[in-house]
Amino acid sequence: MNKYDTQSLLIMRKRKNNMAAKRRITAVVLVLISLFGIASIVYASLDDETNRLLGRQGREEEELFIPHPNGVEIIFANSTESQGIGSESRQSTEPSHEEEYQPEINQHTYPAPYELFTAYSLPHTHPSSFTNFSTYTRIQGSLYPIHFGMPENYSSLGVTTFRGNNFRNSATWGIATITQERLAIRYQIGVGRMERSTTITCAQANCTTQNCTQEHRRTVRWTGVGWPGQPAIVQWDPEVQQMMNLHPNMQDKEGLVEVIYGALDGFIYFFELETGQETRPRINVGEPAKGSVSVDPRGYPILFVGQGDLMRGDRFGKYVFSLIDGSELFFLNGRDQFSMRMWGAFDGTPLIDAANDRMILIGENGIVYSMELNTVFDRSLRTVSIDPVISRYRYTGSRVLGTENSPVGFSHYLFFADNSGLIQCLDLRTLEPVWLFNAGDDTDATIVAEWEEHHQRLVLYTATSVDLQGHGGSAHIRKLNAANGDLLWEYSVRAHFNPAFNGGVLATPVLGKHDIDNLVIFWVAQVIGRNGGGALIAFDKETGEIVWETNLPVFGWSSPVAVYTDDGTSYLVVSDAQGDMRLIRGTTGEVLDRIRLGSNVEASPAVFGNFLVVGTRGERIFGIEIF
Repeated sequence: MNKYDTQSLLIMRKRKNNMAAKRRITAVVLVLISLFGIASIVYASLDDETNRLLGRQGREEEELFIPHPNGVEIIFANSTESQGIGSESRQSTEPSHEEEYQPEINQHTYPAPYELFTAYSLPHTHPSSFTNFSTYTRIQGSLYPIHFGMPENYSSLGVTTFRGNNFRNSATWGIATITQERLAIRYQIGVGRMERSTTITCAQANCTTQNCTQEHRRTVRWTGVGWPGQPAIVQWDPEVQQMMNLHPNMQDKEGLVEVIYGALDGFIYFFELETGQETRPRINVGEPAKGSVSVDPRGYPILFVGQGDLMRGDRFGKYVFSLIDGSELFFLNGRDQFSMRMWGAFDGTPLIDAANDRMILIGENGIVYSMELNTVFDRSLRTVSIDPVISRYRYTGSRVLGTENSPVGFSHYLFFADNSGLIQCLDLRTLEPVWLFNAGDDTDATIVAEWEEHHQRLVLYTATSVDLQGHGGSAHIRKLNAANGDLLWEYSVRAHFNPAFNGGVLATPVLGKHDIDNLVIFWVAQVIGRNGGGALIAFDKETGEIVWETNLPVFGWSSPVAVYTDDGTSYLVVSDAQGDMRLIRGTTGEVLDRIRLGSNVEASPAVFGNFLVVGTRGERIFGIEIF
């Protein structure tokens, strides 16, 4: 049964109900006729009026009725593993018309963008057109329901995940009051480092001694805050604030805005946004937190933390902590036996489907996880727990497996890129790929999505680094149609190749709003012809033409952020590998101010109002005011 069949059944039911109502009214009329002896006049008059009223009512309901989208394919497999595209055992079901959702009738109701969006493939983006590409799934429990809506509805707490929401389009919360167009450091917080010594081969040590018997060792060192390293900044509900293990002076503080930051020394830091004062005890993960942290967007006191390397213990994966008492709720082992790559890091942050209590997560092990969280948050007992049921998707045919960026979600689709530049649109109801796009090189920068109202379409902005291409490669900056993976425009920038410090784009772009709503802005590293520096390039969203370009002497991996005043005036904040942070006019690229943070800024900042927070590899976290 499709949506039109369902619509017809509902309309027929309304008409039958109207006919029954008419018959009842007519019976009453006949009783009146027999009692008062005015049969012909009353019956004729009332019958006409009844027909007119009932007919008009039926037409109004028919015109205002809005059919619900088609039923969805539901996976009933339990603990099954399947191989190959479309080879899984499934049963397709359609909800009956009795179960069909009926929105409140409102003559101003229009379809939401996610109701208009359907992904499909073109001949050149169909998965079957990619050589050696195949998929594997392991389904536990159910994959449905799953849904991601518009980004402004993702969370009401603040910046809870990397780049703020399911479109990954902003790390800024609220508006700023800016009169002097300046930056100022308001506080610094010291963090540490983590080291381990490891044995390496002669070749790795560049040893040329024949028959060498010497043991060569190398020190692996993680310092400060690394890439992509964005903090979460949240304003808690007062009730939740009271139940968490905040310091007494913070627990009762009205309007508390808390910053939560993971560092490479293995600790999670908690402090007040405007003062830098500690809000609660640190959480000791014991391993470097290289990726960004993420807070449950529903306002539940749950924290998600990704591990960046295995330094001390034997656990390598994703951690989930209670923010009521700091205890560990769950650990996902990244060295998953289902994986084709046994590297357990999680640099990207998950997406939470708040309405359906489901989390989507991608690891550097090459697995997409769809997790029914089974969250229980008891406010009266002040407890929280999760009991995940996990389904997995993996694939082969990519040159380098693993994803280091954070996925985009819209409707029941997921968009992500891997270390070889393979971009996928995945149907989360089935864990089957809809379309693929080969970007040509490692894609570390997170994809950014935008709903174009004038075109009634979803688009994706993406860019590559220069890694697999080697020397002479280019960063490829693109706009794709999210429905089918078709290329809308492309611009390439030649960049240096350096195995230690990749050139190209590793920073997530700025999607312009307000007075720069026509721009998307990319920060390109180690650009050839610019003395190895960086280029901040603003493109016209529609045409891909360059609107302005600002060349800077030092490159950066840190993602730039946009800040807006109440009249829509835009400013950009951009940081580099030397530790310089600049305030830039959004409409022209003019540099307005510069401050020095003293060491490499790989991490990406988050902004709440007038305050920005970012960490450096120099073992410092900075609180910076924009004024």
